[in-house]
Amino acid sequence: MTAALRLAAMTLAVSGGLAGCMSLSRSEPVAALSPEVARGAYVDQMSVLSAAKGLSPEFEAVFRARVGEKLRGCATGTRPLRLEARIDRLDKADPVATAVIGGANVLRGSARLVDVQTGEVVGDYRIGSTVIGGRLAVFRMAEAEEQMSDRFGEELCKQAFGESGGKD
Repeated sequence: MTAALRLAAMTLAVSGGLAGCMSLSRSEPVAALSPEVARGAYVDQMSVLSAAKGLSPEFEAVFRARVGEKLRGCATGTRPLRLEARIDRLDKADPVATAVIGGANVLRGSARLVDVQTGEVVGDYRIGSTVIGGRLAVFRMAEAEEQMSDRFGEELCKQAFGESGGKD
């Protein structure tokens, strides 16, 4: 557990938050979309490549559906882009440990946005998110693939299109 993750977990515990979840972002642009592309684009196609271990056979379909839903809420232009999503790491919290002491779902990956017509990479982002939760959040934390797919979409919306993608 990294020092930042330990500090976040302690903060959550001290504030009485072991009943809920807290999200930490580690996303950043490598090469950001220009403001005009961000305003005028939508994601028309998506490819998903995963190097993460332990994912369910349904992960790609879940990821496409959840990320696509978020992007439809934030990328609403007319210029078609292709998302090339790469998942390098997706760690799932252990349900028993989460119920007792808390746990974390962790996602690390990248998102490249490519102009469908020209093939030019118009945006490149590192996507990272950690969701810490415990006790009463054990059921939300157990849906790690769904939760972290939502977080990927939300992070990409925020980084590339300046919107949350429908985050509550």
